[in-house]
Amino acid sequence: MYDRTFGTDWCDDTLDREEAIDRAFALGVAAGCGSERPDELDRVLGAFPSAYDRSIVELAYDEGRTKALEDPAEEPERVWDRLVDETGTPRRAPVPAALPGAINELTLMDRPRTGAPSSLELPSFLRK
Repeated sequence: MYDRTFGTDWCDDTLDREEAIDRAFALGVAAGCGSERPDELDRVLGAFPSAYDRSIVELAYDEGRTKALEDPAEEPERVWDRLVDETGTPRRAPVPAALPGAINELTLMDRPRTGAPSSLELPSFLRK
């Protein structure tokens, strides 16, 4: 299933984070269907030097495996088709479901707020 959809003829330096997440999710689905490919997962993880990127890829793998194990279909092909489309894209986004909201909604790239400190939005528990 995985080999047919993705193939293994890819260069380690051409894989971006989104492609790696899709591949990891698909590898997790394949593992949940009984077709584990640990060498390919290691290769996808090895494409990223930062621990943060690798942890997101691992979360996508775990999410794919979990979804495959939760699927009641008996045939691995049916499970694959329900979770991964013909282009290899997960039918549902794997990472937002796997990450807590605080990690998923980082505000590091937002512009700083301007104005007096009294005009800044405070959490409700800090207001009188």
